[in-house]
Amino acid sequence: MMNIAKAVFGGMMLFTGRDQEWLFSLGLGLLVGLKFTFLLPEGSSLWAPLVVVAAGGAFGILPFLIFQESNFIVTGFLFGGFALSEYGNIVSKAITGAELAGSTWLIFLVGAVIGAVILGWTKTWGLMFATALVGAFLVTGLFPNLSPMVESLIAAGLFVAGCLTQAIIMRIEKQAER
Repeated sequence: MMNIAKAVFGGMMLFTGRDQEWLFSLGLGLLVGLKFTFLLPEGSSLWAPLVVVAAGGAFGILPFLIFQESNFIVTGFLFGGFALSEYGNIVSKAITGAELAGSTWLIFLVGAVIGAVILGWTKTWGLMFATALVGAFLVTGLFPNLSPMVESLIAAGLFVAGCLTQAIIMRIEKQAER
C-alpha cells in the first residue's frame, strides 16, 4: 500500500509538481516524518509513528498556509535533507558499494541547509527541479531489485523527462496568459 502511495505521489510530482506546490510541501513533510520514525524507541506506542509523520506533514504545509513566500525555504529545507539522505546513499552505493558513513541527522541537516538556501533563492525553477527529482526517486524506488547503477540511470532519465515536461507546461501557461 505504501508503494502505491509513493508511486502516485511520485508520478504527480514528476510531471506536475511545480503546479502542486502545496501538495509537494505536505508530501515532503510526511516523507521526512516517515523517514525519522526509526528514531522512536522500541517499545513506543502505536500512536508515536503517526504523531511523528503528522508533525512532519504539519511542518511542510503550515508555512504554505500561513505565508506562501516562506514555503520555498521550508520546502527547500525538507527537500534538501530528503534528497541528500536518499540520493546520497544511492550514488554512494553505485560508486563505492557502501552507503554514506555518518549520522543520518547530520547528513539530513547538511542537505536541508543547502536545499533551503537554493530553493529560497531560485523559487519556481528550483521547485520544478526539486519536484522532478523527488518524483524520479519515488518512482524508481518501486523497483527494489535493480542494481544501483541502473537505478541511478533510470532516476536520471525520469528526472530529465519530468523537468522537460514541467518546463513545457510552464511555457504553455505563460503563452496562454498573454
